[in-house]
Amino acid sequence: MNATPDHYRARFQRNQPLMLVSALALSAALAADASAGDRRYRVVPLPLPNGATGLDGVGLNGSNEVTGGVLMNQQVRPFHYADGEVTILTEIEGIYTSGHAINDKAHITGWMYEWGVIWPQAFLWDGQTNHWLIDPHDSYTYAQGLNERGQVVGFYYPPNGHANGNAFVVTDGRYVDLGYGQATDISENGIIVGQSNRYFGATTVWEPGQSGWTPTYLDGLLATAINDSGTMFVGAGPLVSYFDTAVVWTKDNGQWVRTDIGNWDPSVSSAISNDVNDHGQVVGNYESFQEPKQGWIFENGQVTWLSDLLAQDYSQWHVLRAKGINESGVILADATDDPNMYGSQTVLLIPETLTILGPRGQGAGATNELIAVSAEPGSRIYFVVGFTTGSQAVPGCPGVNLGIAAPRLTGSAIADADQQATLRVNVPGAARGRTAYLQAVDPAHCEVSNVLRYTFR
Repeated sequence: MNATPDHYRARFQRNQPLMLVSALALSAALAADASAGDRRYRVVPLPLPNGATGLDGVGLNGSNEVTGGVLMNQQVRPFHYADGEVTILTEIEGIYTSGHAINDKAHITGWMYEWGVIWPQAFLWDGQTNHWLIDPHDSYTYAQGLNERGQVVGFYYPPNGHANGNAFVVTDGRYVDLGYGQATDISENGIIVGQSNRYFGATTVWEPGQSGWTPTYLDGLLATAINDSGTMFVGAGPLVSYFDTAVVWTKDNGQWVRTDIGNWDPSVSSAISNDVNDHGQVVGNYESFQEPKQGWIFENGQVTWLSDLLAQDYSQWHVLRAKGINESGVILADATDDPNMYGSQTVLLIPETLTILGPRGQGAGATNELIAVSAEPGSRIYFVVGFTTGSQAVPGCPGVNLGIAAPRLTGSAIADADQQATLRVNVPGAARGRTAYLQAVDPAHCEVSNVLRYTFR
């Protein structure tokens, strides 16, 4: 006989100090589970809205929300995707407008081209209102990266400047010029990555200090993304035979050290790293004169084609490009189910085992959603929280353990037909800055999810 909810509540709370569930500080962080060779993904295509003829997903957040551009009536419109639905952000003007980055509050940044105007303008959408990010010179501005603090990075063209442009960061509407180049991404602690020359390369990382950001120039072409903790970033290394080489940079004794990814022949192939999470999982794409395009994942020193990791029901799909990965290991990709590999569509690659996502909502002082995906439809999924990792037996499931010490049950939800269970919790303002761990468990099938780590902003 399965344990009742009251039984689970009693077991998880026994001999533990009373703590408010709403004082959680949760984050999506992948626990050390199966290796890439054992993991399998299911493919979830993003749908086309009515009247749309194309969709390109660019940015992914911790709760599987996506932004990018939708082609409608020969115009590109920015969109927000969540839970199987694409919403076009009609409030943002322009004839060619796209989202480029999305944070866990579903704030979106990108740029637009307006009717009758040939230069672009950066924007920041806060979920209700659009804010134009007008630089001090009122010039061409492109936004490319966004963190949880709402800091936006990109590049712009100062008046009487140079064709290379200048990198920038915007904090609460205040622009800081970072000098030549472009900024592509920013970590939670304000480390910025990009390049100092948009035409000839020069990987650059800007690190914050009391007097602003200090650049370091590295031996590479471009940095494309940095992980949330600011410990690793990825991109393209030095050109070899005019082709990109995939790399990851890691901080070691105060120095950024480059590691080349893959053993591909740079005289006939090109590869680039597109994103990295706090667990060192890197995703990217590969092209060759001799082989089809391939999206890949790099972890534990090994590259694996994502097409080889698809679950049996999705074996007809081929992953062409991996564009983003969140802390739960969900991947944003371009893929095709055409046997001739014509065309592609934006998809999410979701681990087929029970997976907890980052909390969805406005953070501390608001109601947030805790989400588990790849759950058995109709099963009751329990959510537990703790403040340290450890091991705790799952009642009624011999040999199955949670990865949280002294877990407390926060509540439960029934998984729907789309394999998703969602629990709403109130998070008070006092939770701001606290860090905790969250996990989901399906006791009927004796399955536990990855462990999540998060700090509410």
